[in-house]
Formats: sequence, structure tokens, C-alpha cells
Amino acid sequence: MRSFSCWRATRKLMEQIQNPEYSTTMDIAPVILAAHRNNYEILTMLLKQDVSLPKPHAVGCECTLCSAKNKKDSLRHSRFRLDIYRCLASPALIMLTEEDPILRAFELSADLKELSLVEVEFRNDYEELARQCKMFAKDLLAQARNSRELEVILNHTSSDEPLDKRGLLEERMNLSRLKLAIKYNQKEDKKNTMGPALERIDYLLILWIIGMIWSDIKRLWYEGLEDFLEESRNQLSFVMNSLYLATFALKVVAHNKFHDFADRKDWDAFHPTLVAEGLFAFANVLSYLRLFFMYTTSSILGPLQISMGQMLQDFGKFLGMFLLVLFSFTIGLTQLYDKGYTPKEQKDCVGIFCEQQSNDTFHSFIGTCFALFWYIFSLAHVAIFVTRFSYGEELQSFVGAVIVGTYNVVVVIVLTKLLVAMLHNSFQLIANHEDKEWKFARAKLWLSYFDDKCTLPPPFNIIPSPKTICYMISSLSKWICSHTSKGRVKRQNSLKEWRTLKQKRNENYQKVMCCLVHRYLTSMRQKMQSTDQATVENLNELRQDLSKFRNEIRDLLGFRTSKYAMFYPRN
Repeated sequence: MRSFSCWRATRKLMEQIQNPEYSTTMDIAPVILAAHRNNYEILTMLLKQDVSLPKPHAVGCECTLCSAKNKKDSLRHSRFRLDIYRCLASPALIMLTEEDPILRAFELSADLKELSLVEVEFRNDYEELARQCKMFAKDLLAQARNSRELEVILNHTSSDEPLDKRGLLEERMNLSRLKLAIKYNQKEDKKNTMGPALERIDYLLILWIIGMIWSDIKRLWYEGLEDFLEESRNQLSFVMNSLYLATFALKVVAHNKFHDFADRKDWDAFHPTLVAEGLFAFANVLSYLRLFFMYTTSSILGPLQISMGQMLQDFGKFLGMFLLVLFSFTIGLTQLYDKGYTPKEQKDCVGIFCEQQSNDTFHSFIGTCFALFWYIFSLAHVAIFVTRFSYGEELQSFVGAVIVGTYNVVVVIVLTKLLVAMLHNSFQLIANHEDKEWKFARAKLWLSYFDDKCTLPPPFNIIPSPKTICYMISSLSKWICSHTSKGRVKRQNSLKEWRTLKQKRNENYQKVMCCLVHRYLTSMRQKMQSTDQATVENLNELRQDLSKFRNEIRDLLGFRTSKYAMFYPRN
């Protein structure tokens, strides 16, 4: 009876919702407030009354309305956008307005994550909403009770996604929803010297590189540029293949352009062969580092590998700050010691690692940069208070010593400790939920092997496989048959069959999604009832405790023996 009266009162208020005088504020509409409270029943009534849902504008929107609001009060406009996204992220509203709540939760989570990087004042709020959308999708998927329902959900494709017709007819598992979840949860005259010719092992390596490049091209074609670059493994592979290509290109240039023979010790420092050898060394380092991604399959080394990846991201942020400090002090020392410098003697020991080295190394930008870098590890032997061109300028030596000392304080004491704290914080963030992070990374690795993109590893993938030949013959035969009358009829029948299967799959998905939504609502209501029951029990216990406390106080004050005891009964 009480709920019925509340319902009638709500119905009466529904007639006045269009009047702004009855709203809490001029900005927040009743549907937004109901979505903030995640009230399924109130939202159902509001949506039946054809209440329009708010649509947020982009952050940099220059329409008349946004320009006026920004000019009047930019903070209020930003908070209004946050309120709209808090409304759209409501699980109850998503279930009522979307045919595919899981897809909407994924897309909204990605949008909120991007907004958290733009709206820095409300970053924590947007990140919390993104986590809320992820938790809603997870809780909704948790309502699946058998493998058939899970298969329907994970293999469903929306109308905007490319559909594999062959996979649909053959009823293969494409796991499009799982892939989507992973996609959503950076001049002098020189002597000509002939470079060595390519050896047999070089030609074999070229075949391997062509195979790896072809594998990356196929992955880039299927996934797209944005998804391809999101994977750190693909980034590493791209850099490695680029270094290998540059290596062999420089070797070919050195062999074809330089025709005069000369000893290796007489080569120029930037000879193409020497540069190619340096690039080849870096490429080999990256090639062996690719084995690091195989640690993901191990339950022991996998979490450590994920923690190290997070640490490298933080180290990249730290590197930007460190390079700015390094270049600042490098420019200052170079400008200080470069005035009037002329080398007067030939030294047997050259470089910053020489024990007899003076501050001559500060007369060039590269030398100063190297010296300051190795100062961090106490490996640079540089005498600060020695000037080669004038021993009388003590002020210059003093200024140089102050600059180097300040650099040591800033970098060695402050920035190094900051880096240690950042790495420790990153490790703790991953260690708190390392099992979940490891399973997610392992699922991404498994999906890369499930994809039907590269049948054979490099360099065998450059050879057409029987599967590719069969696909080519099948496509050619279908193209030839499509130009005949019998082939047209067969093609129309196959299209009808494909449309029927697609419609049937969509119907099965909608049925399963309705079941999941009902189960989610039931579990949510049970939690609310248990919470309300616990609240009533706590109030009763608190009432009893207060009554006992009152009686004990009366006993202590002697109210029972006083003449006013009749006015203060125990019960």
C-alpha cells in the first residue's frame, strides 16, 4: 500500500517535470537525477513519458550554446558535462536505452578515459565513471549461466563492425566481443672506401626480415593503424624491422657507391658500413627482447613482466623531465667554458673516463652532455677547478663548480629518488591486483594466436600456403560463376541464407541479453533489500543500546531512590 501511494505521488509529479520551477536546479533535469541515483523504476517512468536524454557536447565544441556557457561560467559548464556523463554511465539507463548494453559500456568507458586526459580538473571523477562502466559490463557478463550464453555474447558483432561471412556460415568463433573488450580496457672531402659485399647469411636474414614485415603488414591490414600501434609488441617489431631494413640498405649503398679500397682504420666515422653495424647491433638487442613477451604465459614471470612494462611507462615520463634538466645544464656549461678555447697540447688520454682529464670536455656540447650523464654513476673524471686557457680566472672555475654541484643535487639526490619512488608506486599498483592484470595480458597473447592471419612463421609465410591458394581458387570460381544465370541464383540463395543466419544470431543475442539484464536487476534488488534489512537491524540494536545506557545512567545518578523517581520510570 505504501509503495502504491508513492507510485501515485510520483505519477502526479511526472506531469510537472517539464516545468523548470519544479527542478532542483536549472541545469539538472529529473532524468539526470534519477540516473545519478541509478533508480530503475523512476527512469522507466520518465522514459515512458518521452523525456529527452541529454547529449554531451565535445570539450572543444564551438557552437553558440557552448560558447555562451563557457563565456558565462566555464567551471559550471564543465560540471554540467560531468553530470551528463554521470547520467549516461548509469547502469539502469544503459539497460533501458541500449539494445547492446555491453557495447555501450565499452564505448562509454573509452570516451570517459579520453575525457579524463582532457578535463584534468575532474580526472578522478571521469576515471571513476570509466571504472563504473567496466564493472557494469563485467557484472552483466557474470550473469551468463552456461557456455552457450557466453558463446552468443562473445561472438556477437554489431552492425558497424565488419562481419566475416565465411565464419558465419561455418559457425566459427570470432570472439569479437572479447577482442573489443581488449581494444577498449607511443662538409669535408672524404676518401672513397668500398664496403664489404653482402654474404650468404645476409641474404637469409633479408628473407627473414621480409617475412616479419609481411606478417606485420597483414596484422596492420586487419587491425588498423590505431589498434596496431597500441600493442607494445607491435611497436617493438616495427622499430626492429626498420633498423634491419636500414642496416641492409646502408650495406648495399656502401658496396655500390664506394669503389676504392681502404683499411678499416682509415674509414670515416660515419661510413655507411659502420653505421649499418651499429644499427644491426641495436636491432639484435630488440630481436632478443621480443622473447620477453613470452613470459606472459608463465604464472610466475608474467606478473613481473607486466610490472616491468608499467615501470617503463613511468620511466618514459621521468625521462622527459631528466632530459630537460640535462640539456639545461649542458648548455650552461658549454657557454661558460667555450669562450676562447684552443687546444695547446696533444694528450694520450682522451675522453671523460680518462683519469687525467680536465674540464676540456665542457668545450663541446656532446662532451658536456656525456660528462653530466656519467656523473650520475660517478664514472666521469673531470677536474672542475682547472681551466686550460687561463689559470687566473677563478670566478669562471667557481661558477662551473657551482653549476656542476647544483646538477648533482638536482639529478643525483632529487630526480633519482623521485624515479625510485615512481617505480615503487607502479610496482605496488600492479602487485595489488597482479592476478587480474596477468590474466588480461595472457588473454591478449592467446588471441594473437587464435587469429587467422599468419598460418606459418617467418620466413615461410611469404610462400603461399594451401589455404591461401584454396581461397584464391574459391574466390575466382565464385567470381566466374556469378556471371552465369545459375551462379546468380546460387549467389542469391547464399545471400538469403547468410541474412537468415545473421538475423537468427541477432535474435539469440537479444534473448540472452534480456536474460542477463533481468538477472542483473534481480541481484541488484536483492543487494538493496539486504542492505535495507541490515540498516533496520542496526537501528533496532542501536535503540536497545541507548535504552540500556539510559537506565544505567539513571541508576548511577540515584534516580530510583529520589522523590522524582515516579516521573522517570525505567520502561
